[in-house]
Amino acid sequence: MAAESSPRQNSAGRVSAPGVRSAPVGSSGASEVLLPGERVISELEPRGGGYFQLTHARVIYNGGGGTDGATAYASVRLKDISSIQISRRPRARRSAAWGVVGLFSAIGVWQVTPDSTIGIGAAVTVALISLFLMADYWVRPAGVFLELRTRGGTIAGEVGGKASNALAFARQVEDEQRRLGPSRVSTPFRKYPSG
Repeated sequence: MAAESSPRQNSAGRVSAPGVRSAPVGSSGASEVLLPGERVISELEPRGGGYFQLTHARVIYNGGGGTDGATAYASVRLKDISSIQISRRPRARRSAAWGVVGLFSAIGVWQVTPDSTIGIGAAVTVALISLFLMADYWVRPAGVFLELRTRGGTIAGEVGGKASNALAFARQVEDEQRRLGPSRVSTPFRKYPSG
């Protein structure tokens, strides 16, 4: 089940995009997460290690078990999703700021050191590190953030640099929501007269 490279229709007639995998009925990429009888319809795999899975009954987010305080696992029923938001995250300016500070520091180191050979070597080293930080800012793409809002909270995760993958996954989630029939629990039963 490799990631597809271009948008196309799968065997069920659903449109897929690159990075969005449509799983055949009955397959389970992460069977320890699925409930008995549950099948994976689609999967969105970002570069960060986590993934979103769409099943016939719910959306599963597995954050890859990161230790940075991010969500490790979340699950929400399709009935409970009230809205989906896809937003772009700007690049982190922290590396560019440290790069500029480093360039000024390199000039300061060069001017302050009494020995010109050591001063030039230290200044070149600091300047190279600063240029690397500035290049990291310009090369790193802006991220795309997918957020599923529910009545009880939100499930959110970074999904890479292409909004088209997240948009295709969101459309599949909305299509599956429309396929769900009306719930008998949410509508009260009529009280018929007993005869």
